[in-house]
Amino acid sequence: MSGFVLAFTVLSSLLLTTSFAQNCSSYSFPGNRKFSLCRELPYLSSHLHWNYNQNTGKLDLAYRHGGIMSKDKWVAWAINPNNNLKNSMIGAQALVAIPRSDGSNSVYSCPITSYDTTLAEGTISYNVSGLSATRQGNEVIVFATLMLPSGTTTLVHLWQEGLLSGSTPQVHAMASANTNAKESLNLVSSQAPAGV
Repeated sequence: MSGFVLAFTVLSSLLLTTSFAQNCSSYSFPGNRKFSLCRELPYLSSHLHWNYNQNTGKLDLAYRHGGIMSKDKWVAWAINPNNNLKNSMIGAQALVAIPRSDGSNSVYSCPITSYDTTLAEGTISYNVSGLSATRQGNEVIVFATLMLPSGTTTLVHLWQEGLLSGSTPQVHAMASANTNAKESLNLVSSQAPAGV
């Protein structure tokens, strides 16, 4: 019996490793886009892929948010330029994707100034280009290029999902997966620093 348990444990570990690789570093993007770093985010079936030039601060990213089974959900990825992990939502500079009735996605930037935000479109504190979003099955992918201050190595980022009322984003759920969807990220090594 113990041999069976050991074999099952090893097999499970290999399957999890394979799954992680397929979900992160081996993922194939449409248009053959390539990203050198990736991180499987710990909450909300999400992944972040990016290329980063520390000298110029240029951050090319793809944010993947899975588990979107209905067409009445928004998704967002954001940076908090204050590097405040505890209160990361206030001051966050977000990229928001909302599904349209024709199956495409509306995608825009949004500065978050309060907890009861409806994620209204607005200018954020980073220069943004190449902003687009696609949906493949139950996954939404947001693409963008952001210009960070040169020399940046870590940032506080957060990601989220919520329901729509018509085309207006509503406040996200307060389940632990939602409230914990934030971390400090090392842009150079793709790791979250210890203790976060």
